[in-house]
Amino acid sequence: MNNFKLFSFILIGSLYLGGCIGNDNADEVKEVTPAEDSEPASGDGKPMDDPDNEKGELGTGLDETTKSVEELSMSLTNPSEDTEKLNEQGKKIEEKWDKIEKQIEDNHPEDYENIEQSLYPLIEEAKKDSPDIKNLKTLSEDTMNKLKEFQDKISNQ
Repeated sequence: MNNFKLFSFILIGSLYLGGCIGNDNADEVKEVTPAEDSEPASGDGKPMDDPDNEKGELGTGLDETTKSVEELSMSLTNPSEDTEKLNEQGKKIEEKWDKIEKQIEDNHPEDYENIEQSLYPLIEEAKKDSPDIKNLKTLSEDTMNKLKEFQDKISNQ
């Protein structure tokens, strides 16, 4: 009987101490809540198809794409420009466009087709081993005009 009391005392004491020594620091515990039934949000908490959000993300993407085309165009003013740099700039334009392409294609199909008529030939020409500088100048100018026209259109909506 004496052993039983001793065993009970040790067991209860161990359980009590075990509860006090646990690793549950309130600072480290993070509560995970399931997502509500809502549309995916962008980084600003607005749904992806929110018109205000479209202007923001799309506007930023268009700015980046336009700047990339402008960089390529400026590179063309220097006739000694190396082909490798033009190839890199063509890839950069393509990467920037790819980020916003689907959104434009879905929401503005006519504008999408218009822009792509000069944008894709520009990208392909810039990625060639021996790009045609005259053709690149024409395509970059045409593409910049179309991108800026589209930017104006969506900013006025």
